[in-house]
This record gives sequence, structure tokens and C-alpha cells, in this order.
Amino acid sequence: MSNPQMMKDMMNNPMVQTLLNNPDFMRNRMQNNPMLQQLQQQNPEIACMLSDAGVMRQGMEADRKPALMREMMRNADRAMSNVKTMPGGFDALRNFYH
Repeated sequence: MSNPQMMKDMMNNPMVQTLLNNPDFMRNRMQNNPMLQQLQQQNPEIACMLSDAGVMRQGMEADRKPALMREMMRNADRAMSNVKTMPGGFDALRNFYH
């Protein structure tokens, strides 16, 4: 969806909120998506993350609030930079992702 205001309005719709706040509904939708199934099979850590209702709730909140999304991205970038500066940190990251 290329219209940010339309996306924001849709995400704030009470009916959409009810569905998105239902962990069983969200889990079912993700389990029935072949692309997400493949992604989860190839990356068990993503499967674990997607099964965490708190992480899903935080992601949906970030979708509704662009400032929160930017803050989360900055925090992730900062954390990655901090790990890279630690002795052996880059190797640990490489081992984690490979």
C-alpha cells in the first residue's frame, strides 16, 4: 500500500484492531502463508519471534506509529554497532547469521 494515510486509517480501524489483537487469528494467518512458512523453516529464530505475542504486538504498534518504527530501527542499528565494536563481536554476528 503506497498511501501512508490510507494504511494508517486501515490500521486504526476498530475491526482491524480487533483482528490484529487476536493472537490466534494472527498465528493462523501466518501459518497459512507459504512465504512465511518457508521463511520460518529456513530461520528458526524468526519462527520463535513470530510466535511471541509481545513481539507481534510491538511490531503492530510500530506499524501504526512511524516515529516508534524509526526509534526501533535506530536502537537495532546502535545495538549492531555496539556488538561489532566488541572483540570477537563481528565473528559472533557472522556465526549467528550463518
